[in-house]
Amino acid sequence: MKLLNVLKSTKNKIIFLFILSFLVFALWQTGLERIYQKSLVNSTNFVLKIVKKDTFIKLEENKNQETIFKIYTKIKGRRASFPQKSGGLNEPFVIILAWQLFLFFVLNTKTAVKLAIINMLIFYFIQILLLIFLTGYYSSKAQQFIFDMMTDNFYIVALILVIKDNILYQVFKKH
Repeated sequence: MKLLNVLKSTKNKIIFLFILSFLVFALWQTGLERIYQKSLVNSTNFVLKIVKKDTFIKLEENKNQETIFKIYTKIKGRRASFPQKSGGLNEPFVIILAWQLFLFFVLNTKTAVKLAIINMLIFYFIQILLLIFLTGYYSSKAQQFIFDMMTDNFYIVALILVIKDNILYQVFKKH
């Protein structure tokens, strides 16, 4: 029986999405997260080199062996650094990645590629913006407000992208 025939029912699609999400999460835990974090840091630092010459972000481990973003900047003319846990910022990407892979099984390839590019770029761009706002956390009330507002909302952004795709392409309709 072909996989695409199995994915004709909504129930089977949901089960397959759940299994695919579990597999992506397992990959995330075994090293994919670190790759994504490095990508975010490198992209953010590329933008920061243009905007703020004395500010950059590093990926480091804290005392508990947790990976953190460490921000190095100047605040009121003095060098400063401060940490930010990375988990809540990065983990929602698992939702996006699993969803995009799922779309390759239920939509035609051209549509799945288009949605993957759009959704992943939107999500990635918002995360880079958030990290840029983080660099000004202690020197700008506006940046502090935006960072605090967005930090725990990436799950909502991921959910909105999934809902958008399902509304536009009726992924869970029966064939």
